[in-house]
This record gives sequence, structure tokens and C-alpha cells, in this order.
Amino acid sequence: MRTQSSDKGGWPFGRLVWLVVGIFLGSMTWGAADIAAQDRRPRPWGGHHQYRHAPRAQAGVSFAYIVPRREFGVFVDDGFGLGVHFVYGLDPSNAVGLRLDAGWVRYGTERIGVPVFPETGRVLFDVATHNNIAMFGIGPQIQVPTGPIRPYLNGFVGSGYFYTESSFEDDFHSGGFGSTTNFDDLSFGYGGGGGLALVFGSRRHPLSVDFDVQYRRYPDTEYLVEGSIFEDEFGDVFIAPLLSDVEFLQFTVGMSVGF
Repeated sequence: MRTQSSDKGGWPFGRLVWLVVGIFLGSMTWGAADIAAQDRRPRPWGGHHQYRHAPRAQAGVSFAYIVPRREFGVFVDDGFGLGVHFVYGLDPSNAVGLRLDAGWVRYGTERIGVPVFPETGRVLFDVATHNNIAMFGIGPQIQVPTGPIRPYLNGFVGSGYFYTESSFEDDFHSGGFGSTTNFDDLSFGYGGGGGLALVFGSRRHPLSVDFDVQYRRYPDTEYLVEGSIFEDEFGDVFIAPLLSDVEFLQFTVGMSVGF
């Protein structure tokens, strides 16, 4: 059943988009002026000598924080996860590239105590139920190719695998055993965003600290939240998935290396 949409605390999404675009265009202007200044210098190797040793590929890892929006935000709190990406430059300057993304986030956890022995409730096992999303995407990326601060914009199409699993856990919530996947759904997704790369290190293998924000949308997706799995007095288990468009903002901080 659809419910009234929510912006999860009134996130000014439109303003955020224009801010990212404005920073990118401003930095593009600065980058173009910098490249033009370089163009006036002698060129011993020809037209693209400044990119002669620039790496064509980069890979990175990141920490992710998601803020659910609209219908998804009605049922789900913020989540955390990890991501990896790979970008391959399609031109000598690496201003245009093809980007591959993969990530995982956990958006909810529920724990209950289950008696080890039916005769007594004095000894309990923790049964933890985790709600997760595994994501994959591919799409273009454009970026300022030179300078220590390099803004970029990207977009993607891909898929999101929404799954809920339960397992026994110890007192430190480290790992689980007897894991069961309670529910899953595979959904088409798309989105886009941008960020800033702070570049340092050698020219052949530069390092960068990346700050990124993306809007992600997965239409008509089924998923579970806290309370979606319940039992009756006879111990029978029932699952009640929700159906809605899944939308969220994903903020990441990570590091990349060029090669």
C-alpha cells in the first residue's frame, strides 16, 4: 500500500543538485584557464604531452552513508555500508570515462532473544535479522582532468539486490551462523551525482581522497523492514514485504589510486 511521501527531514534535493552542478562548472572554468595557461608553454612532445604519463584507469574504495527519501524514508532509517569503483578514461586527458560501481549497505537490524532449551528461558541466543542492499551500476563520468582539486559528475544504470537474512550472533555481534535468507528482490535502478577528488602523490600513480554524493532510485521494489517478519502463537513465521519506489541519497568518503 502506498503512503504519503516524505523527504526525510526536508532534504533540499533540488538545491543540492544545483550546488553540485555549480561547483563542477565553476571548477571546469578554472581548469580550462589552467590548461590554457599550460598551452602557452613550449611543447616538446606535441599536443598532448601534459597527459603523456597520466594513468588511464583508477580504482577506489569508500565508506557509504545513505539517507532514505520519500516512500522509502517513511519506513527506513539511515544506513551504512561500503563501496568500490573503477573508472577507465575514454580520451587522453581522462576528462570522459566509463565508471563501474559496486556497493553494499545495511539499512536496518532487528534482534530477538530465543531460548536455547524449550524448558527454560534462562539461556538465550540472539537471532539477528539484517536488511541489506547490494548494488551495481555502470555509466559515464566527466571530470576536470588536471589540478589538485578535480570535480566530477557521473550517472549510472544498474541493479539493486534487496535481501533480508537472519542468523545467530554472539554477545559481540561478530559474525553469525545458521544464516537464512528470509526474503530477496532484484530491482532495476538508475541515478547520478558528483563529487570532488583531492589529488596528491606521483603523476604516474596519483592518489586521491574522494567526496561523493549520488541520488539512487529503484522503482517498484519489494523489501523488508523491522516488523516485516513475525510469528504467531504456534511458532509459524509470516513475512509481509513492502512495495514502493526506493529512493535515497548516498554520501561516500573514500580513496582512489590511478594506474
